[in-house]
Amino acid sequence: MTTSTPTSTDTPAQSGDGADGHVPTAAARSIALGGRRLSAAEDTGLQRNALGHWGVFAQGLAAAAPSVAIASVPFALFTAAGKGAAWAAVVGLAIAALLATTIGFQARRTVSSGSLGTYAGNGLGPGFAFAAGLSLLLGYIGFATTGTLGGVLYVDAFLHEIGLGSDATWFKLLLVVVVVAVAIYLPVRGASLAAKYELAFEVVAVASIFVIIAASYWTYGFRIDTEQWQLSNLGNSATFVAAVTAVGSYAGFESVASLGAEARDAHRTIARALLRVVLILGVLYILATYPQVLHFGDIDGDQAVLPQLADSSNVSWINPVVSATVAVAFIVFVTAVTTSAARSLFTLAHEGALPAVFARVHPQHKTPWIGMVFVGLLALVFSVAATFSSAGRLVFDVYGGYVATWGFLVSYLLVVIATPIWLYRIKALTPFRAIVSGLTLLALGYVIVSNVYPVPEYPYNILPFVFLGILALGLGWYAHLRHNRPEIADRVGTIQTLSVEEQERLADLGILEVIEDEAPTRHGSDTTVR
Repeated sequence: MTTSTPTSTDTPAQSGDGADGHVPTAAARSIALGGRRLSAAEDTGLQRNALGHWGVFAQGLAAAAPSVAIASVPFALFTAAGKGAAWAAVVGLAIAALLATTIGFQARRTVSSGSLGTYAGNGLGPGFAFAAGLSLLLGYIGFATTGTLGGVLYVDAFLHEIGLGSDATWFKLLLVVVVVAVAIYLPVRGASLAAKYELAFEVVAVASIFVIIAASYWTYGFRIDTEQWQLSNLGNSATFVAAVTAVGSYAGFESVASLGAEARDAHRTIARALLRVVLILGVLYILATYPQVLHFGDIDGDQAVLPQLADSSNVSWINPVVSATVAVAFIVFVTAVTTSAARSLFTLAHEGALPAVFARVHPQHKTPWIGMVFVGLLALVFSVAATFSSAGRLVFDVYGGYVATWGFLVSYLLVVIATPIWLYRIKALTPFRAIVSGLTLLALGYVIVSNVYPVPEYPYNILPFVFLGILALGLGWYAHLRHNRPEIADRVGTIQTLSVEEQERLADLGILEVIEDEAPTRHGSDTTVR
């Protein structure tokens, strides 16, 4: 099997390329940490320095899709916790902030296009790197497919509102093709271009929704609903059960960690973006949940919530705008998760764990376009099947999204376990970091257990096992690699770039090993290894 393995090029692990893009055949320098040789993330062929702070932030914001969550999550919290919904949103923010902080402990030191898979492998080894990377990949692919369905549903609803809709099957299929085409086109053109559209459309969508939110505040009057903020709500188990849903609404924020090869000042930018995305999402969710609960007593749970809230708040004129912007937000959401999924495929392929075709980059835009097209095709097939199914597109959307969420939960769990182990090995585990990691593990463990006990009703009781079955198939492939190609299996999780400061610190401690070896001449940034 032929695979492309990048060679490090920054001091002390890297040396600069020649002006013509060739690397001389003189001795190259690479580094090894914990007995594993690392390959620089920025040498994989993706476009370097493509994204600044706002671009990275936009990726995380779009992948978490706050406008979509605001349209549905508050009512789900109210259904589970009643007046405790606002506190459930606060608890969800606290858990998500702990998770972002824990991931940030690694992101400040090392970055990768492999995202959480690489971080899990740092502490738990290549097998868990593959498991976490695959889990996250399944989550992204699941969100891409269900997001496509959501986009089609909202675009269809908007077109019906303005008299251009149709119930014909061919029309629904046309919408599927359009949504998938846009979701592939933007990220293929480049991470920077996609990020600009993602941020712009998400801001417009959230702004239009907050017209309704502000009107609901105004309609209720300038007084505080103290019942929502009573501390007794924190003693109600239903509040913490609802917090499980609140935590799920943050899934996707970690996608910023997949931009390690393309972000400027990546270590600082990604670590900051992780927490900033979560905090901004949390503020939005709390501001949206509190006023919606004020009016939920008259809401019909079988109909879209925001239009009803607009009617009760006397701003019905905004409904067509909200429908249009939420439809676009769904498409932006699919664009963002396709971006992250393609980079997960790209990294695993570059390390040799998946077919090498996924490691190809677009010759002009320097993006992993094969992976993007692959994810788009999966979304297309899934959405077409849902369109023809008697169960209905919404059912596919809900069940598929639930299965995909497990991909994020499993990946989060492995990273939270791995982080303090890795920090201890590199002599960077402080009492504060240990406490934060421990609290995150307890909180995440509660979220996972709450999803399976008490046993939920059918089909939610079997959907976690559907995910585990799919994951088991992937792990079977890794077991095959481990048995037949152990050198490839050991390579999983090695594409990452340590910050200069961290390299110096580890070198001073005698933990980092600098390797001098003969490197063949290569074009661009890839060395072919057979």
